[in-house]
Formats: sequence, structure tokens, C-alpha cells
Amino acid sequence: MAQADGIRLAVLAGDGVGPEITAATVDILQAAASRVDLRTKLETLPIGWKAYKKSRSTLPEETIDALRGHTGWILGPTFAGEYPKDDPIKGHPSGYLRRNFGLFANVRPVKAWPQLEPLIPDLDVTVIRENTEGFYPDRNLAWGYGEFLPTADVALSLRVITGAACDRFARFVLEYATALGHSSVVVLHKRTALPQTEGIFIGAFDRLKKAFPKLEVELVRIDTFSSALPREHKRFRLVATTNLFGDIASDQASGLAGGVAVAPSLNAGIEQAMAQAVHGTAADIAGKNLANPTALALSTAMLLRWFDQKKRNKRCRAAAGLIEHGIQGAMKAGVITQDLGGRATMSAFTKAVIKAIGEAPASVLK
Repeated sequence: MAQADGIRLAVLAGDGVGPEITAATVDILQAAASRVDLRTKLETLPIGWKAYKKSRSTLPEETIDALRGHTGWILGPTFAGEYPKDDPIKGHPSGYLRRNFGLFANVRPVKAWPQLEPLIPDLDVTVIRENTEGFYPDRNLAWGYGEFLPTADVALSLRVITGAACDRFARFVLEYATALGHSSVVVLHKRTALPQTEGIFIGAFDRLKKAFPKLEVELVRIDTFSSALPREHKRFRLVATTNLFGDIASDQASGLAGGVAVAPSLNAGIEQAMAQAVHGTAADIAGKNLANPTALALSTAMLLRWFDQKKRNKRCRAAAGLIEHGIQGAMKAGVITQDLGGRATMSAFTKAVIKAIGEAPASVLK
């Protein structure tokens, strides 16, 4: 819950490099918060393999119960499919959290980084995907799993799209676009192949766009977008779509920008939100001080900006700006992790980010 002069956040470290980059992110967050007198209270909760070994669940009841008392939390990367079959979560803890806490909008800003040698140097696109339905079998049924195997060589996958979920998602997208000063929103679809479900999705935007007369809402087929993005990337500043299409579209954009190593994301609902990096657990470098906390730190900055929008907490906005400034400052100083072609360890990079935060000019705090 937000406090009058501060915030409470839960921290879930995850698997692989998760504990390392989460710890680094917390250090960066606290440095930024201290600079602007933002009081933070953090609660670390068990998740993933460590939680399973102790409680036989990757998301213990104690974690789920505690999260109900938090407005926001930071999630490190978790495994997807590597957990034991008797895990009651049955799949991906991240998907469970998105579905069961109503975190229906996944916001993924993608910007080109010079250090990644991007294919499109000035790429700047934000993909917002509906997070709770669609062709994701663990999220599209109230009870059970949306894939079926009637016989050994026949598999069925069920796609569920509901008007209620589409309406709340469309409203979020249009309000988000307005708040950030966008003039248009591109809605990606495949109505030619999926007329009923895509019709419900598109219909939500058609109904609501009248309430946002300053916004242009453009319908674009997902295949047309995939073909046009490399050539007309400036046309696609803010893109909204269904779950699976959004997952693929954001990864395509990240590839053109240089990769998902520094790609942040925010999973937002009506009253709660979760910061989560796009990349995975990178278990091969876990414990070697080689991981890059940039994506999770930038995701945390997005969470702080969400707090500002919900609670009008200017200290959150200022802290978010400091985190972004600190990361850019470290890289400009030549302190770059190995995944971006540099030689810095994770701890050295984190120290450089914190140093840049401490030296940030007053203009960054506005």
C-alpha cells in the first residue's frame, strides 16, 4: 500500500540470476529514493525453486497472502516449465500472478540502445498486451488449463476472449496514451482469421474511442505490422494487442532494438502493479557477478511512475527519473556489462549507476 510520504513494495527474487539482479535493483532503488526523500519499505517474499524446496510450491500461500496487502512488487525472472510436475502452480509463477491479481495490461517500451548495435538506431515503440486471456492456456480458463490432448496425435488449444477483459484493457490503453501525450494508438489484430474473438477485442476500442476524441485509433493486421515495422517504425509508437500477439510483437521490436537484455516491462491492474524484466533467468551465468540489472531496474522505474499516476506521488516520479539517469550515466561513463560488449561486473555497474544517481543535477529531480 502507498503511504503518504512513501511506498511499500514486495520483492520476489526469482530464479537463476534473479536474486542477483533483484538485489542490485533494490540497491539502485534505495539510492534514488534516498536522494528524493522517498521512504520505502520492502518485504522480501519466497518464490520459485527456493520456495518449492521449502514448501513444495513455487508460490506459497504465505507469498500470495502477503501480496494482497501490497500495491506494487518487483519480480525477478522465474523459470518457465522447469519446475516439478507436482508444483500446485503448474507452470509459470509470473502467469499465475498476472491472472490471479488482475494484472491485465503488460506495458513493454522498446528503445534502441547504441551499445546493442540496433538494426534500427532510433526505434522507440511501446507494445501493450492484454495479459489474462488469449492463446495462453494457463490464463484463459477460470478453472483448468486451456490445452487438451484427446489422443496422442491430436492436440487442441482453446482461446478465450471476453468483452469485460477487452473493455478494461482498451480503457487502460487509451488513458495511458492520453497521459503520455500520444496522438494515436495502433490496435493489432487478425480479424480475417479469428473473426469472433478479434471482433470482441476490436469492438472494445470502437466503443471507447469516442470518449478520447484527440486520439486516432488505427486498426492494423498483425502480419502487416510484422512486415511494416522495420520500414515504417515511426508509424508504430504505441501498439495494443492481445496476449500472444503482444508477446511476439514486443520481442520482434526488441530484436530490432538490439535484444531483450535491457527491455523492461510493467504488469498493471486497476489497483496493483508488478515490475518485471522481459528477459529470462540466464541460469548459466547465475552466481558469477555477470548479470545485467538494467531491465529490472528500468521496470522498477516504470512501477514508480505508475505509483505517481495512481497516487500523485511526485517523489516516485523523481526517483524513477533518477534510476533512468543513473543507468544512462553509468553507460556514458563506459561502465558497461559484458552482455552489452563491456567488461564491467554486475556489482561494478551497480556502483556506477548509484554514483551517477548521487551526482545527478537538480533538473533530473523535476
